[in-house]
Amino acid sequence: MYARTFAKNRLTQAVSLAVGVAISTSVTAQETVTDEPVLEEVLVTGIRSSLKRAMDTKRDSQGVVDAITAEDIGDFPDTNLAEALQRVTGVAIDRQRGEGTTVTVRGFGADFNLVTLNGRQMPTHSGLGRSFDFQDIASESVSGVEIYKTSRANIPSGGIGATINVLTAKPLDKPGPQFSFSAKGVYDESTYAGDEVTPEVSAFASHTFFDDTVGIALSGTFQERHSGVASAFNTRFFERDGAAVPDNGQQTNAPGEGSLAAAPQQLVYRIEEFERERINGQVTLQWRPVESVTATLDYTMAQLELDRRYNDMSIWFSPTYQSATWSDGPIASPIIYTETNTQNDRPMAAGVDASKNTRTSIGFNLEWDITDRLRVALDYHDSKAEREPNSVYGSSGNISIAAFGRNSASVDYSTEIPVTTIGMNDPLSPDDMRITGSVFAADWAEMNIEQTQFTGAFDLNDNITIVAGGSFIDLDNYQAGSIVQRDTWGANQASAYGSITDLLVPASLAGVYDELGGGDQVTNNFFMYTMSDLAARAEFLEALSPNNPLYLAAAASGATGSCGTGFCADLEPGFGNQFREETWAAFMQLNFAGSVFDRTFNFRVGYRYEETDVTSSSESRAFSSIVWASTNEFSAIPIEGTTASGLTGNYDVGLPNIDFDIEIIDNVIFRASYSETIARASYGSLIGTLNAPTVLRVVEGEHSAQASVGNPGLLPHESENFDLSLEWYYDDASYISVGYFDKSVENFVTAGEIEDVVLFPDLAHPALGPLYQQATDALGITAAPQDIRDYIFTNFASEPGVDAAAQTITGVTGRDDPAYYDLFTNVNSDEAADIDGWELAWQHNFWDTGLGFIANMTLADGSATFNRFSDEPQFALPGLSDTRNLILFYEGFGFQVRLAYNWRDEYFTGGVTQPAYNEEYEQWDASAQYEVFDGFTLFVEGINITDETYRSFGREELQFFNAGQIGARYNVGFRYSY
Repeated sequence: MYARTFAKNRLTQAVSLAVGVAISTSVTAQETVTDEPVLEEVLVTGIRSSLKRAMDTKRDSQGVVDAITAEDIGDFPDTNLAEALQRVTGVAIDRQRGEGTTVTVRGFGADFNLVTLNGRQMPTHSGLGRSFDFQDIASESVSGVEIYKTSRANIPSGGIGATINVLTAKPLDKPGPQFSFSAKGVYDESTYAGDEVTPEVSAFASHTFFDDTVGIALSGTFQERHSGVASAFNTRFFERDGAAVPDNGQQTNAPGEGSLAAAPQQLVYRIEEFERERINGQVTLQWRPVESVTATLDYTMAQLELDRRYNDMSIWFSPTYQSATWSDGPIASPIIYTETNTQNDRPMAAGVDASKNTRTSIGFNLEWDITDRLRVALDYHDSKAEREPNSVYGSSGNISIAAFGRNSASVDYSTEIPVTTIGMNDPLSPDDMRITGSVFAADWAEMNIEQTQFTGAFDLNDNITIVAGGSFIDLDNYQAGSIVQRDTWGANQASAYGSITDLLVPASLAGVYDELGGGDQVTNNFFMYTMSDLAARAEFLEALSPNNPLYLAAAASGATGSCGTGFCADLEPGFGNQFREETWAAFMQLNFAGSVFDRTFNFRVGYRYEETDVTSSSESRAFSSIVWASTNEFSAIPIEGTTASGLTGNYDVGLPNIDFDIEIIDNVIFRASYSETIARASYGSLIGTLNAPTVLRVVEGEHSAQASVGNPGLLPHESENFDLSLEWYYDDASYISVGYFDKSVENFVTAGEIEDVVLFPDLAHPALGPLYQQATDALGITAAPQDIRDYIFTNFASEPGVDAAAQTITGVTGRDDPAYYDLFTNVNSDEAADIDGWELAWQHNFWDTGLGFIANMTLADGSATFNRFSDEPQFALPGLSDTRNLILFYEGFGFQVRLAYNWRDEYFTGGVTQPAYNEEYEQWDASAQYEVFDGFTLFVEGINITDETYRSFGREELQFFNAGQIGARYNVGFRYSY
């Protein structure tokens, strides 16, 4: 199926053979030329009507297709399209801040699904992934969504799980004046410092002129939301064989040899405040000079600004496995974990994140019915998605403070959220808090897609249609970043005592986690502060004379941001990656409709050929030295400038598909489909950049550093798909369906590892030399890092690279060995994975009572699961889970009421050597509306009305990863339309 070349050479432009679909503004051209069903316009009446149209789309389509019409989106209590899509059988979503962001279809996560706008492939702004972020798009801005679960030759490739096509309105579909306006206030109980009530408004207007031959449609949305999240997370767990846990008399139920014993690195409690502003807009112009020709020009924009402010407190562990009560079994997790006199810091932090996402798309479409039997369509669009920092502090920034009097720390993991006890030499006082390290990162991403598509359809007779076409997609993806980091985490580099006392506000975690089990026991005290105030104070202290007792010395790295100090971001990209993907495609499809034994059937067979050329032009950074500046953090100091590299790749694919459906008895349809589909590897896997960390660590004498490099020669994931479906449409808007799917997937991307690689021969590591060796010989390999540092300062103060006054130890070439890394790159796995499952759906209206329900569930299973008992690198499919939905509704006497329940089972979220899982999650949403007079409706909506929380874990539930509570929110507003 594949032919591939992979070469390391200069950047080259490549051209490939491809396939395509010509699109109209609101309905894809392939639908026009193949007589596929078309979703109706925005302004319709009633729940039953919208559900009937969605059902008709499913019934009349070839292959397995689900749909949502505009009123489903408008009437559900859904903040964006992802929230609406989760109601569809086989679709699950991931949430951030209580809002849907990305979708999983039939167990395949966001990178395995393709999102199109009116049939056009849309760019993403993540820089590294292909997933589409639905939080950019307001649900009010679209007229419908189609979910193609089976493939066809005349739609773009890239969706193994599904192709999700977002539709927007076009004026000539509904002649005359059309208008709709809605406004609502959003009450969010989760906010800590923002406005509890924020506005959302949307409007749509269209009109046609000159005997309905010219039309214009305008739509716009403005949404603002303030919200808060109370979260806690553990950064990682260290793992070792149970036999290596010290036999020191402080272990309860000590793990045995062969078990995986885990110990935490850092536990953080965080209070977050978010402000989100979303703006969407679209203009569509249409001209139909004659009945057989329609030209459409459209412009779409979407902008999302997201700001986050937070305060947190954390606990760092060595980890020494000093004392613990352990769980049973081959996976040994700490139930209670304790360390005494290993780390003396009591850190806290304040941070500010600010990003701006922008999408723009301009497109032109021309449809021409040349004869009654021959139709052609041409479509072109130029679309861009960007992400950029939106603050002087970059995309994310934080400044830490700490007191250095901690003597012990203990964490109880037996509850839903861990409970921490911290021992201090003296009571916590603001006078003891001192400025330590800081990190300011800025990220940029820009993707441009130019896509040209041509489709033609010819009716050989009333039963046979041939569809053929081609397309070219030119995708450019740019990703860059900068970082300003002060690695002054230790007591000897911190600011003076009492230098920030007036900026600190005493706070407590008591009552913050009241919705989480064990949250009533989380009562730790800490201090809150505003990061901008602390940054200004730090700049003031750094500008003092070195003789001033309050003087704060600059970081050894000397890194500065655009403001001229180390307390802001560098708003000029430090290094970047340029990636280009060019795809030619061509396809042909035969549609045949007939009957056998008076039973109508449809048969479609198609073939799509694509050729893709990949060019990766990357910049990587190198380092001048490694400085040991704090307890267990070795800072690699970057060299000014970057090193350029170029890699290319090429592959071609052939993708057949067959669809068959027959009405075996009246209103009962059987479907069978076979197809081959692909999903391309993520951009992060393909970009050929060498990524080496700026901070390295040593754990009990073991040097710990990982680097990675991309692989533009990766083949796409290939899936062979079988689908069966039986559907009974037993009433006007009621049906039952049972579907089975089976997917066999090859070429999964997995990590290949080369251990102990020296990437920079002159980058000497101070922990890989004689000074460190002599210190550990004297103190023992398990000695605390600060004790080893103190030993070197005391005994080797005159050695090169040792600066006892500045508390830094720098590696010296020739004396110390160079740093070595475990180098990871991405490769296509030789193993195949099988994923199969059942989709069950029942939509029922109780005659003319106005009552009804929608119930569906997906049962998914697969072989690509993570073996929790192995710490070897392995592949598993993220997102595979069962889902259930139940929607109860009533419509009558001017009222509409909905109650919606969504449940998703536990699922794997990622990990190569250590897994992460999200616990099962359920959510209740509700809405009610009343039509006061014709066209004017009052409504109220509730989202997460039962205050559900979220939680994730590692190999077992005791290995806590994160948890949070997001609260409920309610919308009250009105809608007017005519």
